[in-house]
Formats: sequence, structure tokens, C-alpha cells
Amino acid sequence: MFALLLTGPPGAGKTSVLTELHDGLGDAGIANALIELDELERCYPPLDTRRVLRHAAMLAGSYREAGHTLLLVTATVEDDAYGRAVSAALGADHHLTVRLDAEPETVRRRVLDREPETCSGRAELADAAFRLATTMRGLPGVDLVLSTEGTDPANVAARLEAALREHPAAPLIGFDQIAG
Repeated sequence: MFALLLTGPPGAGKTSVLTELHDGLGDAGIANALIELDELERCYPPLDTRRVLRHAAMLAGSYREAGHTLLLVTATVEDDAYGRAVSAALGADHHLTVRLDAEPETVRRRVLDREPETCSGRAELADAAFRLATTMRGLPGVDLVLSTEGTDPANVAARLEAALREHPAAPLIGFDQIAG
């Protein structure tokens, strides 16, 4: 299995970009599965990291059993230890880690624009996005950085697909079977 791990601060566009990629690959006949780790954490009381990673491992294993060779994953990876833990949980033979980048004020604005004013923790999430937009720039283990400034999710997804096509494991995930 090949895992594309897409990370970035809240508001960088992880969900929008990976949804575009997932849909486009499906339209091209390339089987793929999508896991959003941030969504696996969405419960109250919150799950601890170890349990979230066990859920991710279960899902990855289930998709592997079903014959999927490409796993698309979003996660807000704040440090190297968590990034390594996510990769280990997915159990992929090959992987590509991509960080989406945007200016701190851009991600803050995007979070405030998308979250309803009544959303619990909205201001804190916007502040965290602002902070992470800077600190995540030093994140180790990232293979590719793509900016989402001044572009739309479809454009970024096309750049991600191109990176997948150029990866040495591209035949494993079906890119040798379709025209470019």
C-alpha cells in the first residue's frame, strides 16, 4: 500500500485538496481510500492519540484487505514524533508526506470564515492555525511543500497527482494503467 499523508495547519486546505484528488483519481479509475485523522478525533470526550492511531491502523488495514493500494490521509502533524507515529499506524510500504502551506493570517481568516460564529473553540482554532502556519514550516520528514495561497483546491490536487505520478511507486497505485 502507498500512503499520501497530507498535513498542514487548520485552514491550509487539507480536506478540500484531498477531496478533489480523491474524486479525480476515482474518475480516472484509480482505486483509493481517504482517512481524515482530525475527523477520527472528533468526539467528546476526546480520544487519546494512541486510540486515534489504532483507529487509523484499523481503517488502513481494512482498506488494504479490500484491495486498495492508495491511501490518502489528512492529519495535522505538529511534530516529528506524531508524524512517525501516523506513518507507522498506516503500515504503508511506500509513502509521500506533503505539507500544505499558507500565510498565518490566511489560515486564520479561512478558519474564521468556515466555522460558524457559534462554534465552540472557533477563536482558539483560528489562533492555533495562525501559530501552526509558522511552526509547521520547520517540520522534518516532509517530502514536498505546496502553497495554497492564491489558488484553488483543484489546482493543488492536480499538483499532488503529478507528484504521485512521478513517484517511483506510481505503478503500484495504478498510474501505469491510465493515460496522463
